Amino acid sequence: MFVLKLILKVIAFPVMLIVTILQWFGAFLVGFSAAVFNILAGLFLLVAGSSYILGLAAGPEALKMIAVGFAIFMIPVIGEGIVTAIITANASLRDFIRS
Repeated sequence: MFVLKLILKVIAFPVMLIVTILQWFGAFLVGFSAAVFNILAGLFLLVAGSSYILGLAAGPEALKMIAVGFAIFMIPVIGEGIVTAIITANASLRDFIRS
């Protein structure tokens, strides 16, 4: 049993390194995209609100613009959930290697 566990640990080590690099890349990508997409979502909200107040767009049309802005805002949030799952996988791999 000890030999089998040692072989699995040796196999898990490169996988853990790849998952760590994937985690770093995902965290960078989510951080950068959050800044860009939050600015874009804010612009959608600003345009929708001001066009409704100025009478350039009807209520349902402004709500559609707000919904698109919210969908754009949610993209980094979903990415953050994926990165959290990768972090969990990385932590469990590290725990297996240390055990």
